[in-house]
Amino acid sequence: MRIESVLAALAVIAVVATAGVLVAVPDALQSPVPPEPTDPGGGSVEDLTIAVENVSGGTATFAVTPYVEHRGNTAPNVTVLLRATDDESGTVAATRTLSLGELSGGREVNVTGTLAVPREGGYRIEAVLYRDDRRLDAGSRTVSGVEHLVPEYERTPVAFHEFEGADLPVIEYSIASVSGDEATLDVTTYLSNTGDEPADDLRFVLKARQNGSNVVADRTTVDVGRVDPGETVTPSAELTVPDGYDYYLDAILWRGDTVVDTERSVANLGPGAGLSVDEENDTGGFESGDFADEDDQPPARTEREDAADGGGQPGFGVPVALAALLATALLARRLRR
Repeated sequence: MRIESVLAALAVIAVVATAGVLVAVPDALQSPVPPEPTDPGGGSVEDLTIAVENVSGGTATFAVTPYVEHRGNTAPNVTVLLRATDDESGTVAATRTLSLGELSGGREVNVTGTLAVPREGGYRIEAVLYRDDRRLDAGSRTVSGVEHLVPEYERTPVAFHEFEGADLPVIEYSIASVSGDEATLDVTTYLSNTGDEPADDLRFVLKARQNGSNVVADRTTVDVGRVDPGETVTPSAELTVPDGYDYYLDAILWRGDTVVDTERSVANLGPGAGLSVDEENDTGGFESGDFADEDDQPPARTEREDAADGGGQPGFGVPVALAALLATALLARRLRR
């Protein structure tokens, strides 16, 4: 047999064998598929927003929302740690952990949690992103002046009016009358509703407080009634005080059982330069008797009571004097013996 015939026969056999393999395994000539990557993806904190959720007398609660963008492969078990740290002391005031679950598809997700902190000072609010126990990213913002947040129970659209562009007192007075040593003041104040809803159940307490002594010479309560949105009302009241003194006029606005606003002005009835709201001007000559209620004064002593007290000597009356004379006589008699 010739060598050419042998080689040709082998080539035919190889072709037939290859065709059989292709029929049995159609994908035999395709490129191998790479294995699925095993490295989990991650994410980053793109933004962080903070809103006031609730304010009480001692606590401010913030709603904190981190915005997280997914990166890479699917990221399982992703969480966000929210943390509030005191700006001055550096101590952690509040923490909360939020679950984002599994992140995929390169999408951005967000979740909101609340942090309650003492209503004082300032805080650094952080959002720390984790996958399992591995820290991926973090974002932070700072809030300050937390003590100035108004508690829910103090919120009202009505407050003492603020005169813009003019140095006008919000509490005014005029002298209605003077009788003897007393002056009657007609006091007026301005209250405005800057909100969108009417307000009622309002009253204000008005006091005249003498400069230097802080003695309240007179006080009264005025029912304000209903105040509509955009309306300014001018309730007034009378205070009767001893003449010749300077006074602070203190107005305290109440809504129900809660103080919602305060204001102070002055009434100068005494001699001298007068009193201003921001400083004291002690003119001297304060007489407490001018501010005492006559019904509370002790009765005047009679001449008989003064005589019974041995001419007004404290602690020694007539019986005590007779006893002393008797003791002296007995002592002299014993010495003569």
